[in-house]
Amino acid sequence: MDYRTTSALDLFKAFEQQVMADPKAFYQDYLTVKNHVENSTAIYMGKPVDFIYQPMFFSQDDIARFQQLTDTLTGILRKVIAQYRKSPDFRRLFGFSPLAEELILLDPGYRYSFPVARFDVFYSYDGSFQFCELNADGSSGMNEISVLHDIFWSAKALAGFLEQYHLVDFELFNSWVDSMLEIYQEFAGSSAGKPNIAIVDFDREGTISEFQVFQNYFRARGYQTVICDPRDFKYRSGQLSVRGMKIDLVYRRATTARIIEEAEEIQDFLQAYRDGAVCVVGGFVSQIIHNKMIFAVLHSKECQALLTQEEIAFIKAHVPETLVIDDDGSNLRRRIIDDKDSWVLKPLDLYAGQGVFIGKNHSQSEWQEIVAGIAPQTYLVQEFCQVPQLRMATVEKDGFRFEPYNYLIGLFMYKEKFSGIFTRAGRKALIATGGESVSLPTFVLGGAAGTGR
Repeated sequence: MDYRTTSALDLFKAFEQQVMADPKAFYQDYLTVKNHVENSTAIYMGKPVDFIYQPMFFSQDDIARFQQLTDTLTGILRKVIAQYRKSPDFRRLFGFSPLAEELILLDPGYRYSFPVARFDVFYSYDGSFQFCELNADGSSGMNEISVLHDIFWSAKALAGFLEQYHLVDFELFNSWVDSMLEIYQEFAGSSAGKPNIAIVDFDREGTISEFQVFQNYFRARGYQTVICDPRDFKYRSGQLSVRGMKIDLVYRRATTARIIEEAEEIQDFLQAYRDGAVCVVGGFVSQIIHNKMIFAVLHSKECQALLTQEEIAFIKAHVPETLVIDDDGSNLRRRIIDDKDSWVLKPLDLYAGQGVFIGKNHSQSEWQEIVAGIAPQTYLVQEFCQVPQLRMATVEKDGFRFEPYNYLIGLFMYKEKFSGIFTRAGRKALIATGGESVSLPTFVLGGAAGTGR
């Protein structure tokens, strides 16, 4: 079948028709898929990831749009980062602590300001989109999506499709291993040997199953690789080591917030980074775009003075208006209260949907109480984005029903280039741990997306 005349929405319709034509058979397949997931490495917070029996489909046109929108935003973000490095006045817009600012301003030793990131986007199939947030600090999700890809490839859910359509997916592990090793080569230059690698996060904070998968990929290439807590590092005579092994390359999954919080306990690691004695991927400069202030900064007059008219128009069209509730924010608070359905409140220091309030979800009196109770400089208020929906499969008894799901597209960025997709969905307005969030495998119609099948 010619993929150029078939849209992604055609595939969603075909999938629903296929499942509903024989729901009992596909329910048995769902049970098989569920068993595979429960016995896989796709684990989040100690439990198998939540998923639904539903692939996410994209066309080559969608992929081209993702490449274009990420390239455009990346060009804007590079200007923001360059100005942050140059201008103390511009740096004040972000409100970083002195230690965070010091670490951000250090040269990581390679060109990429965000070696790995995930740009979360509300995307509709007519090509319209709004950015939700940027994650460039310990970005995760590669393993759970890769596991779902592998399981669905052999499931009945896709068997019929593969007879009619050429589908491909994104490979997210070897491509990241390649990216990290290329970054290390740039860091070490002509003296680069075979690096010893540490995957670093604080104990019981990261997704250990994902770390172990990355560790296996590095080891399969012949690289000694350990998983460790940054508190375990020793820095002596210009060499960083852990448990007696010299470390040349750190894959940092520990968040900057925790690094700052535990700074006194990890002075060896921080000093090695200051001295350029170890290649840390990613460096702390990525915190500039990860910080929740970034959308507010993008809309500021200080930022827009750096941009072209086309870039300013892009921000106005695709980055939700974002403001900080500050000490003299009485007029802003009144605006938020009076037009509650247009706003979302997000805490400055929490993630995964924690502490988020959506105006549409509250009565007027509840909303007024919430807004009045917010302490200055603790919350952002952001323009509410209409969350796109698609009909997706929900399991019931021994069959399925198809109903509207909200969905959020995470665009993985490796070396500042679009490299893959992480799709989450839910029936509540908040697609996060604090609301409802299920993962979906992603397949692309025709052509070659990444190095997928």
